[in-house]
Amino acid sequence: MSGLTYVFAAVNLLVLPCWLLMIGMPAWRGTRWLMRSPLPVAVFAAVYAGLVIPRLPTLLPLVASPRLDDVVALLGTADGATIAWVHFLALDLFVGRWAYLDSHARGINPWLMAPVLLLTLLFAPLGYLAYLSVRALYASDPRPLLVRLWRTNAALTVVGGLMMATLLGTLVGLVVDPQVITGAPAWLKPTKFAISTAIYSFTLVWLLGFVRGHPRLVALVGNASAGALSIEVAIICAQVVRGTTSHFNNATPLDATLFQIMGGFIVLVWLMGLLTAGLLIRQRLPDPVLGWSLRLGVLIALVGMAVAFFMVVPTSEQRALLASSAQRLSGAHSVGVLDGGPGLPLVGWSTVAGDLRVAHFVGLHGLQVLPLLGWLIGRATWLPIGHRAVLIVTAGLAYLGLVAVLAWQALRGQSVIAPDGLTLGAVGLVVGVAGLVVAPTVVRGWAQANATSRVAVAAVDARVM
Repeated sequence: MSGLTYVFAAVNLLVLPCWLLMIGMPAWRGTRWLMRSPLPVAVFAAVYAGLVIPRLPTLLPLVASPRLDDVVALLGTADGATIAWVHFLALDLFVGRWAYLDSHARGINPWLMAPVLLLTLLFAPLGYLAYLSVRALYASDPRPLLVRLWRTNAALTVVGGLMMATLLGTLVGLVVDPQVITGAPAWLKPTKFAISTAIYSFTLVWLLGFVRGHPRLVALVGNASAGALSIEVAIICAQVVRGTTSHFNNATPLDATLFQIMGGFIVLVWLMGLLTAGLLIRQRLPDPVLGWSLRLGVLIALVGMAVAFFMVVPTSEQRALLASSAQRLSGAHSVGVLDGGPGLPLVGWSTVAGDLRVAHFVGLHGLQVLPLLGWLIGRATWLPIGHRAVLIVTAGLAYLGLVAVLAWQALRGQSVIAPDGLTLGAVGLVVGVAGLVVAPTVVRGWAQANATSRVAVAAVDARVM
């Protein structure tokens, strides 16, 4: 083993106790003592400094005038990959430590923080956004968030908690089970589904809390979604125990039946999401910015879910293999190649072909992104409320356009990391159209707010005189 290999292995081992303590033992006095100290992050900062300083002559020109090809070339080396990885670990831990300490200071339930911290460990920017959302929810209502969620729908709240417990089990599986399925650790898929199901469950029950006057429909959405999501994750875990895939698997009658059951329940989840959208559209909310962020978030999530329906259609490669009886699959995540090829770390999105999971992921998490954007835009009180409503609607439509572009890119067999001119042009069109709406809205809103302020000041001066 080279020296960098030892460094890579050592930092991975060193960082795990910090995350395990914050996620698994958040209330323990020793966890609080350790995380209040700057030492954990400082250790990784020191390792980073030890890697970077001797290589400054090479790194300084690159960071001073970065070009994509140069960055790709650097990350393709052992030096570059190790430096980047330590950089990720240090900053991820910095963000996670801050969220952990801040949540304790605000009295946020530590077990509710578990999926947020895990998301921060895997994707720190997304974890940061998720924590801002949780913090905003606590600030909007002094009652404990879990109490509010429980009173809205107990079943969905329980499923969210069960998914967090499932997550701990799948993490153990990742460590102790060396089994590999379709080119990835066997327990990686259950881990990802446990995270996404916990986030979806808590988000959906929070959304249902805004619905007034339809208790039976709220109970129907919550109970049906909770049952369907639980069965989905249970089948995924069961198939891992059997040593086979859960999705698109028609190898045996049992595999085909389980996949059909999963498909049926996911359709049920989609229909319950559609019913939720209808309830929110009919619901009159006092804050139009919040209202539109909730409605658009649900509608975008429904589009993201619907992208998965393209996955169940067998690809041309699979049809050729089926004709020769080489395998028994029905559908795939990838377009242009078989699943299990080269992919991005953790998420597994194909780096050599199209992958529908990108649009599915981005669309589904519009359920969290749009309410967060609504909260941020709502805080821009220097703009009139009508202009803020225009901004959140524009942001929602632009986000939907991005989901459509990602789905179109995948269906053309193009990897998300290798966009061609058409894809970049489509993204530019979405951003450009949104900018044509946002810029004049902000300018006119600012002018209107200033004019109103001047009129108010003049009125006060007139009364004084």
